[in-house]
Amino acid sequence: MSGRRAVLSAARLNHIHLKSSQSLINPFSTARATSPSARCLRQYATASQSHSRPVKRSRKIPILITTAILGGTIYYFSSSSKPTLLNTETFIPYTITSREAISPTSFVFTISPHTPDPSLPYLTPSTSSWRYPLWSVEFKQPQVQIARHYTPLPPQDSEDPADGSLRFYVRAIGGGEMSTYLSRLGVGHDVWLRGPHVGFDVPARLGAMDNVVFLAGGTGVVPAMQVAKAVLERSPDAQVNILWAVRKREELQRVSSPIPRPSWWQFWHANSSSKPVELHAQLQDPSPIAQQLKAMKTKYGQRLRVQVAIDEEQTQFREADLQTAISGGQNGRLPLSRSTTGPGCRLHDSAMLEMAPEFETPATAEECRCGHGAGKNLFMVSGPDGFIAHYAGPKRWLGGQQVQGPVAGVAAQLQRRYPKLADDWLVLKL
Repeated sequence: MSGRRAVLSAARLNHIHLKSSQSLINPFSTARATSPSARCLRQYATASQSHSRPVKRSRKIPILITTAILGGTIYYFSSSSKPTLLNTETFIPYTITSREAISPTSFVFTISPHTPDPSLPYLTPSTSSWRYPLWSVEFKQPQVQIARHYTPLPPQDSEDPADGSLRFYVRAIGGGEMSTYLSRLGVGHDVWLRGPHVGFDVPARLGAMDNVVFLAGGTGVVPAMQVAKAVLERSPDAQVNILWAVRKREELQRVSSPIPRPSWWQFWHANSSSKPVELHAQLQDPSPIAQQLKAMKTKYGQRLRVQVAIDEEQTQFREADLQTAISGGQNGRLPLSRSTTGPGCRLHDSAMLEMAPEFETPATAEECRCGHGAGKNLFMVSGPDGFIAHYAGPKRWLGGQQVQGPVAGVAAQLQRRYPKLADDWLVLKL
């Protein structure tokens, strides 16, 4: 018994010693360590754990560096893959190569692409001729992130459109973010373009008809020049009459001294015989726009007529002027109807046109439901919103885009006076 007890006592002592050793080695075990050495070990372990945390955070630094390098690499390759040629989705840089002032608020400038485009989207494939009779591009104002449509001037006979250069006629207006921005840019500055955006399909709507009357306010003469070039080159029987309204004579020709403004008495009692002037080949010191119009008149002869009304000289286009233009100068008599269009055609139905936007894809032959040889003459209006509203009625907003809206203004008065006009002529607002 004494030997067994001795053995048991020794075993018990060994077990107690083992537990004490475990508590000293692992101070976070469930057994309480109340000895000074146990407390010291616990404090040391806690201090070691707190010092190890910054070491864990410092491991994030290489991860951040790696992420930054990876992001920069992705951005570099994605940026280098951006389109460099003119397209309808992305703005492309062009450089201003020339700039010519017309008046204190208007100018003509030429731009060229950074990257030559072997297949310009607005040219007919394998040619140097424009594909569309009416089209525009968007300019971006980078400071305020807005975009506005501008119509390029048609190429002159001495120019090769295949080089990608485009010319624009711009007038800076008060409160106009884009026009003011462009007016501040000189030669060498970059501008950003997106397009082309195709406008009304003029040939499809004209069909077998051959008369276009284009009433243009200010820079609205540019789409008139586009349409005139396309229509007159399309048919030898076509006739185009451009009525161009400007604010100052400088838009038409350079003047050596300011023209005196009329007094209030002259304003209210202006000579009723004052009429718009005819742009003729003898016009002295023409502005760049008038010079190009003169060249077009020389090329197309009597098939192109250009009249100019100057606001500061108290001349404007009245109902009688529009009637004369529509009648073709035949003593005010309207031409006989040759239209064979019927209802339900998106190209020729005036009621359907009220809901049509200005930009559209070129029509196919199957889209016209009026039969072979159908078409209508075109009365087109382009310029500031107030100008369009006065002569043809305002455009309207529908579904986030502008549509034609009903015909109103001076054009509606003519339609009421001559009901045949609604059958033979379409009114298009740009």
